[in-house]
Amino acid sequence: MWGARTIFAAIALLAGLASFEAAAQGACLSPDETRAAVAQGGVVAPQQAVSAARDAASGGEVVRAELCRQGGGYVYRISVLRRDGRVMRIVVDGGSGRVLEGR
Repeated sequence: MWGARTIFAAIALLAGLASFEAAAQGACLSPDETRAAVAQGGVVAPQQAVSAARDAASGGEVVRAELCRQGGGYVYRISVLRRDGRVMRIVVDGGSGRVLEGR
């Protein structure tokens, strides 16, 4: 049987891995920070990124979109629920609005 210490250690390890993964991916901006980045220029509007993601997923419903820092620039990370029930995660370049990755 699993002891309380073992369970606690497993939970702590998983939490650490999750925070490490988030840090590796780059920090995502709040809605207010996203609006400010778009207003300053150099970042396409969320609507443009969402449209590119929908096209890449052949339609579907966007269930999440966020602007994140990556490298020296920005990317939109967008999750699309496709009509066939699969979720696609699409990365759109924040500067150009071009799809970089979709899986």
